[in-house]
Amino acid sequence: MKILIFGNIIDNRDVLTTFFKSKLVVVDETSESEEALDLARFYDYDAVLLRLADTRPTEIELIRRLRIGGLRCPIVAVAHSLGEASRLRVLEAGVDDLIVSATSQEEIFLRVQNQVRRSRGFQSPSLVIGNVEINMNAKKIYAAGSEVTLTKKEYQILEILALRKGCVLSKEAILDHLYGGLDEPNPKIIDVFICKIRKKLLALGADDLIETNWGRGYMVVEKRSADIAPPPKSADTTLPTDARLTAGLFLRVGT
Repeated sequence: MKILIFGNIIDNRDVLTTFFKSKLVVVDETSESEEALDLARFYDYDAVLLRLADTRPTEIELIRRLRIGGLRCPIVAVAHSLGEASRLRVLEAGVDDLIVSATSQEEIFLRVQNQVRRSRGFQSPSLVIGNVEINMNAKKIYAAGSEVTLTKKEYQILEILALRKGCVLSKEAILDHLYGGLDEPNPKIIDVFICKIRKKLLALGADDLIETNWGRGYMVVEKRSADIAPPPKSADTTLPTDARLTAGLFLRVGT
């Protein structure tokens, strides 16, 4: 996942960014409204997370401007405490979830992740595509019931592609999700990652769900039974017994 976190760090107990990164999430962070709007326009975020110290007019306006600007990903607001009137204003502005007085960072993470998963069309706790299951909570992948051993980067790539099932992602876009624009390697490294992921999945009997779109990038597709054509039937050149006899009869008559 890649998310944008907006707002000022409230106190030393606020470790949201560190916690999300520990869950293999790429995080961009800003406390400036205009910068947040520019980032949301430029990058394809899975979610926007707002820290609310209080419902200042600028924060409400930011939520509205994000929605007016066409932001489709979930917006989740989090606050240590918030009165009822303020909660209503935040919800009316267009957030998808409002978390007040969360008991742990894990709760915030799971609620954001659930919003992301549902927004991408996955209703169950895991991303299931064919016989491949991506458990976003445990950060594990199973192929035909067996666990696939992937590196952190390999897992992130497959999760990124799975969340955008049916959409082509360029190598540059995948790199951005992996590194957040910092110290990015050559885009050709994505080809190497994809090759390794495919080999590990196919070795365990997984469906070939990563499709190459030449010149554009990669995407995850779910193979349907109709997409798998049956092997062609060999032509039967032998004639039935009656036909052979008839042919032989005509031959004898002709002679």
